[in-house]
Amino acid sequence: MSHPARSMSHPARESVYIPRMRLLLAGIVLAILAVDTVRPQTPQAAPPTAKGVRLETHTWVDAQALLRPDTVVVIPLGAALKEHGPHLKLRNDLSLANYFTDRVVETSNVVVTPPLTYHFFPAFLEYPGSTSLTMDTARDMTAQVARTIARHGPRRFYVLNTGISTTRALQAAAQGLEKEGILLRYTDFGAAADQGSARIREQEAGSHADEIETSLMLFIDPSAVDMKRAVRDISPVSTPFRLTRERGAAGIYSPTGTWGDPTLATPSKGKIIAEAIVNAMLRDIESLRGEAPPEPERTTPRPTPPPQPPLRPAPNLGSSVNGCPPGDDRDIKKLEALYNWAWMNRDAIALGGMWAEEGDIVHTDNTTERGRARITQNRHEQFMRREFKGAQHTLTFGNIRCIDARVAVVDSKWDLRDVTDAAGGALPRTEGFATLVLQRIGDGWAIQAYRYNTKPGAPPGPTLQKKPGYPDKQ
Repeated sequence: MSHPARSMSHPARESVYIPRMRLLLAGIVLAILAVDTVRPQTPQAAPPTAKGVRLETHTWVDAQALLRPDTVVVIPLGAALKEHGPHLKLRNDLSLANYFTDRVVETSNVVVTPPLTYHFFPAFLEYPGSTSLTMDTARDMTAQVARTIARHGPRRFYVLNTGISTTRALQAAAQGLEKEGILLRYTDFGAAADQGSARIREQEAGSHADEIETSLMLFIDPSAVDMKRAVRDISPVSTPFRLTRERGAAGIYSPTGTWGDPTLATPSKGKIIAEAIVNAMLRDIESLRGEAPPEPERTTPRPTPPPQPPLRPAPNLGSSVNGCPPGDDRDIKKLEALYNWAWMNRDAIALGGMWAEEGDIVHTDNTTERGRARITQNRHEQFMRREFKGAQHTLTFGNIRCIDARVAVVDSKWDLRDVTDAAGGALPRTEGFATLVLQRIGDGWAIQAYRYNTKPGAPPGPTLQKKPGYPDKQ
């Protein structure tokens, strides 16, 4: 007799077996899915590698390899704080600079620096939040960025410009750097935008926060545009370009900070304009790449001044006719040679150093240059001017009289020739008389006061030595 448990029918055994098989199959499926999730995926097509590099993401060791003589360095320029009407952000130009920089990096073999976010934007300062540097400061800052990078190899620099007034400072920076053998180029952003929008713009006038600029931002970053606040604002244009919120004041009256009609802007227009600007920038970069840097201007080494014997301490006055002991008379006379040598060699430091710390020059129009530092600076500016490039100014000492052991008076003649006007035309030679008051300082003599006049009958000379021309041209 069989055991009851072993006499179970086949259907009973199947009812137990089937659930177990289902569990086993479910486990196998889950295991397969788990393995599939960690299995390496088929590689997707990678985005194209950018041709350009951003310098700030590298070490100085990397930079040494990147900054070669043939490298084109791109310096983006976009205002981070400049009004653009009630509908665009203060950082509008910086957003443009970032966008166009990304486009250039994608397609051009360049090295890109971080952007210049402050520059020359004088037309918008009546609107809160707007900033501007002076033209000279913007020029010098741009040049110094290029100059310091150029020390390590590159001679070609492209400013990715998104301003209009900035071109004045950029042009001046380029002219100065060219003398040092450095090329600096930039795109005229306003001209490129006008050319790109020529067939699609509808506004009758405008150039700021207008149809063109707003269209660009609607395409580049629509979240940065509030079209509900965009309004048409077009008043007669002024020269120079300047917006004002005060009716009747000099400039273009604009209560909104807009000049143009941003209500006509669309993203599709912005795309067309953006592509035109990108193309213009890339053309200018490639043109720069093929341009040979100029040879730096050679400067004549400064000649060594004639050796001067050491000056002695003030002795007791002797019984000479002019009240000066023979040694002092001779030492004072050497100032004549030093003055003429310094002028001949355009050495502002040597010339200004002849004056006492608080010494002065009084000119024939009663203007006064006071202090050694001011006289030195003015002579430096004078020697840099075209009008004085070949000029010669000489002193010829006459009577020398020592008042006491520490004060002397010198009568002299002066002569100024080969000065030109701003156009390069020769101006007449002029001459006159000068009186110098000298003070003994330590072991030497310094000029405390310099007074002069023009010889009767001679053409009138410049009323201030650092300026060219004649009194009626000042």
